[in-house]
This record gives sequence, structure tokens and C-alpha cells, in this order.
Amino acid sequence: MLRFLSLRGALVMTALLASARPAHAHHGVAAVSIAGPEGPGAAIDTTSAIPLPQHKLLVLLKTEYVPFEHRAFAEPENKAYSSFNTLAVGYGLTPWLAAYVFQPFNSKSQDTVGTNTGLGDTNLMLTLGLKYDGGLKLLPEKESLDDLEDWHFLLSISSTLPVGSVGRKNGQGEYFAPDMQTGFGEPAPGIGLAVLKLLTPDLTFIAEANYQHFFSHRYAFTRYTFGGETRVNTALAWKAIGNATFRLDVVGELNGLHLQRDQEEDAEGRMEALTASGGAILYAGGGVRLFWGSVSAVLGIKRAVLKSLNEAGDQQGSEGLELFRATASVGWSTRLF
Repeated sequence: MLRFLSLRGALVMTALLASARPAHAHHGVAAVSIAGPEGPGAAIDTTSAIPLPQHKLLVLLKTEYVPFEHRAFAEPENKAYSSFNTLAVGYGLTPWLAAYVFQPFNSKSQDTVGTNTGLGDTNLMLTLGLKYDGGLKLLPEKESLDDLEDWHFLLSISSTLPVGSVGRKNGQGEYFAPDMQTGFGEPAPGIGLAVLKLLTPDLTFIAEANYQHFFSHRYAFTRYTFGGETRVNTALAWKAIGNATFRLDVVGELNGLHLQRDQEEDAEGRMEALTASGGAILYAGGGVRLFWGSVSAVLGIKRAVLKSLNEAGDQQGSEGLELFRATASVGWSTRLF
């Protein structure tokens, strides 16, 4: 006899806005994941294709610590580390439509330049859940465990709002570079598609692709455009322990990232593509996800295993040049109605 899911907790993972220079850009998009005691598992940084259930409220706190490699050419102004923190709130509007708000609070440190700490740009996201069962369909209000074995898809659209600072100065009274500011100064829209398949009752395959675009903004001393970001992620989540209210998943993950070159205004007022910016990186990592009642938590770590950076010898403090990326988060969910 088919059993219906009576309890599903949720956990949203956010890849936060960040920075680097002379490697320039370091930022990201929001990733959404969901997990419960039964059914599909969820990854660390790869978006799940299962949206929040209808009338489900999620509150999440997440932190990510990213120290960078120090390089001789960048002394004494090496990027030291970035700390990305976020408060996320999500709500299931219908069985197939959910809305999220992400508010980052970030800290970016550069050895002799200083540390810039403050609010990042608010990110708003809508997700649309679909499944394939003789054709694409909107997700129903309830699914049996057999139904959860169907292919699931999630379309997401998002945009940041220019809330973060773009005009902060360091202790010497000099403006932080654009990639050391906590905001972008302009909206940054994004779009993504996630896919999920329950391979066995305890093993879930998850994949996604997304793109985020950045518009040009005039900072206090220059006009700057961060390069667009394309991400392709895939993961396997294995339920190591599970019962009616408790679940522990072990996750392995690959995260691919392609960064376009940043651009900056030249002396003639034209936007010029910058050297020592952009490239492609493949991260490998893993972690554990815990679900217990209405509380969920994540611990994860990853690092670059393959990279092809433009003018790699001149980059420091950018994606691909982290010592590691460590993530921890805790979330709480409840049904409002």
C-alpha cells in the first residue's frame, strides 16, 4: 500500500556574494534543497528539484568560510579570506510554486588593505516544480513514495536587489575595489534548471545548471562589470541512517563553474575586458545533511580539483584559488496553515 509523505523538512543552501582582486569576481547564486525522512535526499550546493511543500515556512542560517592562497606577486595585498553569512526565508505558495528571500551579511579581508563587512545584496527567488509522468506536469499536493521515483524538475528565476554597499572605504580613507564591496550596485538576474531522480530508496541523483548576469555599475572611481557566471552541478546523496523522524545523508558533489571576464572602463570611456579574470573551475567535495523533526543541518567542504584560469599566474583571491570552502547551516521549518 502506498504511503504518503506526512512530514517533509526543508533546507535552503545559498551560494553567497563574494569578492576577489586582482582575480576580480567572486560571487554566486542561490541554491535550494529539500530533504525529509523519506523520499529523495538533497545535496550541499546543488539545487534540489523538490520545492517547499504548500504552506511550509522555512527559516535558515548559513555560513561559509573561504580562505585564499597567498601568492608572492600579490604581497602585501593578498586577499586573505571571505566569510559569507546569510539569513534565508522560504514559503511554499502552492504545491509547485515556492518563494525565497536571501539576505547576505559578508566579510571580505585583504591583508594590508583592510576588512569590509556589511549587508550584501538581497536575493529574491521563485521556483516552479514539475515532474515527468507520461508528460511534464505541475507537482501535485501529495506524492506517494512510488511517485517520488519519477523524474522531477525545478525551474528557478531570481534577481538580487542593490542593497549592499558599493562605496565603502578602508581605514586609510581609500575606496575598496569593486570586488571588495559587499554589493553590486545593480540588480543581478539569474535563471536555473534542476533535475532529480531517486535511483534507489536510499540513493538520489541531483543535477542543475544555472546562469547569473551582472550589469555595469559606476563606482566612486570607475565603471565596472562583473563577468557572468555559469554553473553546472551534480551530486549523489545516500541515506546512511533514517527512520520516521530522523535522517542522516552522506553527500558527494561536483560543482563546475565558468566565469566570463570582468570589464572595466578605460581612459576613453569604453568597457574593456580585463586580464587575470575569469576561467573555468571544477570543485569536488562532500558533507553530511541531518534532518531531525523540524530542524535540519549541514556540514560540507570542497576545493578546486581542476581549473583553467585566464592568466592564472596573475590571479589571486578568486574562484579556483581557495584553500577550501567550508559550509555550515541550520534550518527550521513549520507548516503555517
